[in-house]
Amino acid sequence: MDRFGRSLVYKVLALTGLRKGELASITVGQVWLDGRQPYLELKAKDEKAGRGAQIPLRPDLADEIKSFLRKKLMQFASNNESTKLLKLPLNTPLFYVPKDFIKIFNRDLIAAGISKCDERGRTLDIHALRHTFGTHLSKAGVAPRIAQAAMRHSSIDLTMNIYTDPTLLDVAGAINALPKFTASQLKSAKIA
Repeated sequence: MDRFGRSLVYKVLALTGLRKGELASITVGQVWLDGRQPYLELKAKDEKAGRGAQIPLRPDLADEIKSFLRKKLMQFASNNESTKLLKLPLNTPLFYVPKDFIKIFNRDLIAAGISKCDERGRTLDIHALRHTFGTHLSKAGVAPRIAQAAMRHSSIDLTMNIYTDPTLLDVAGAINALPKFTASQLKSAKIA
């Protein structure tokens, strides 16, 4: 897998909340990029909860996947000279995600100058991109119940307490967004 493919894999993981194995299961036939809301189709047999899901994609991410698939088609067609394919076979994996992908991830961390452990002793691995997704949903002000659905969790507690890093949330900004009260307003409201 080339650098462009890996960077796109990391981006898809961070912007969808997919688990590594779930992403590895998605084939070209499960990629829907041309509708009003682009999405990846996750089959029930490949999802941890066994329900299956449509994973919405941001338009810019859908465009990057389209570009990636065009390059993949050109490469596939050049390797299969006997066929003039207009589309990739539907059972073609969207991404090649090897079993030892963590080794590649670790090499990429070193190349990018990113520490494997943070100052709090937490280890960065591929699943941490799912935590990144959860934290970004909270930082963006997404309602907790919607974040739970996006993460495909059965429990809001799991979404809010495990997959959201409170140290990255803008608590000060939330406090500063509260309305201003004067002493006279507080007295008239009998709050003081």
